Amino acid sequence: MVEYLFQQGEISKGAFRKGAHLKIMDLNGVQGAEVDLLDHHSLHEAAEGVDTVYSMASPMPFGDEGFAEVNSKGLMNILEVAREAGVKTLVHLSTLDVYGFGSAKVTSSSKPSPRGEYQQSKLAADSFLLDAAAKEPSPKITIVRAARAFGARDETLAVPLLKMVESGAVAVSNSPALSFTHPKDIAQAMYQAASGGSGGKVYLVKSFDATPMELGGAMTGAMGSPARVKAEGFFAKSKLPRYTAEQLKAGPRLESTEGWAELGYAPKFGLVQTCEEIAKWYRKEPWVIEAH
Repeated sequence: MVEYLFQQGEISKGAFRKGAHLKIMDLNGVQGAEVDLLDHHSLHEAAEGVDTVYSMASPMPFGDEGFAEVNSKGLMNILEVAREAGVKTLVHLSTLDVYGFGSAKVTSSSKPSPRGEYQQSKLAADSFLLDAAAKEPSPKITIVRAARAFGARDETLAVPLLKMVESGAVAVSNSPALSFTHPKDIAQAMYQAASGGSGGKVYLVKSFDATPMELGGAMTGAMGSPARVKAEGFFAKSKLPRYTAEQLKAGPRLESTEGWAELGYAPKFGLVQTCEEIAKWYRKEPWVIEAH
């Protein structure tokens, strides 16, 4: 999002949590403010002089990150401070996961059916914002529900796949195709939702569909590796985080482009292009994955 705003000529401020990696912000001339979303007062500096807030803070369920509290109290604090600061637009990033993993096909008419605390907390956050938008028109509130993010710097799918490629064998589920969204396409959708989207509306977006096996094959090809891609089983276990593995097996797939024309949204990335970009990043920016 920071990089996309920079390319659009926007002057942006970045709110970051304590201990966050700030090199991306530094490279794009972003004025940063350290905040705690659970502390209402810490948000005032970040919101001062801001026209648009892009709400993207939501830990994934890969540990004890406190996502439920961030998606409730944290989001309430963001909205309250945005109103106090006179922010005109708030765009919130959500996920197709709010539709649950029980049905593979997601359309604009699909009803959310979250399973598990993470999905339920994301839907509760969406519902809170939609209720707020219905009660008060300012700021304009728009929600972007994106398919599973997949691109450079992704530590929960891209990095494990790359590690498996390096080990010589990529083990993934032999599941149907599911939808993915390149982070730059997510940024595009959020920017367009801010500039042209309708308040109180939810937009569903994706970049491309692929099976987990196709994903593994494309990543292997992008790395120029002879690694084998095979279905996980008793002797070939996936090394993906549990929630990521559940996403791939469930195969949530977006089958609707409703609202794309209104936004002016057109995905720029396909499977092969995305994997090639990830491979290039992996070779040239090792600082991003120092923890690995």
